[in-house]
Amino acid sequence: MNTRQATIDSPAARPPWAGITVSALSLLAMVAIAWAVWDSLPEFVTTREATATRSGIEVPRLVLAAALPATLVVIGVVMTGSTLLGSRLRHRLDPMLVATPSAQTRSMNVLFVVLPLLLLVLQAGLLLRTAGREFPMEQAVAVAFGVLLIGLGNILPKIAPSRIPGGGGGRLVLAWQRSQRAGGTAMVVLGIACAVTAFFFPPILVAVVSAFLIAAVYLLMVVLTVTRLR
Repeated sequence: MNTRQATIDSPAARPPWAGITVSALSLLAMVAIAWAVWDSLPEFVTTREATATRSGIEVPRLVLAAALPATLVVIGVVMTGSTLLGSRLRHRLDPMLVATPSAQTRSMNVLFVVLPLLLLVLQAGLLLRTAGREFPMEQAVAVAFGVLLIGLGNILPKIAPSRIPGGGGGRLVLAWQRSQRAGGTAMVVLGIACAVTAFFFPPILVAVVSAFLIAAVYLLMVVLTVTRLR
């Protein structure tokens, strides 16, 4: 059986049920938060203050309350559609460019567990603050971003192609996969550091610095790959 036929016959990725469950519960929680504070929200919310050179912008409270839940739904639809499209096109792609079904399922599970929780934190902070209630928005966002990095760090070492070619291409793929393990560990450490230091330093600064350091993690992976190829 040739490689392309093996790719066609390989099982498709299973639905990410854990991620689907968390996404659905997060969406319900976001709606519940909006319902709980609805009467405390002003009819129109100012999203941009007026100045001498520009006019202000106000949106109805429904727009504010529905924006993040709608974002979660759109992301879910887009990712589901792209997964279905990818499954249909798998047989047309080089197996080296296609992740294994288990890796796809695992990645989607982590994505749809961590991302909805981040949006849920943003929804809670935005609506509670707009309703005039106290909420440590900056710290919550920085901690949630740290959790997101931890989730990405767990995905990174598990991404693997459906087939590893022979020769120099195979050496490159194997070297990159080994570097992904180090990169995943570094990403997890970065996420933990982001979540912890948000309580001791300005949270937004911590989150921004952590975001820039993601590039350093990938640079580390490139350096390790090149080193292993020598």
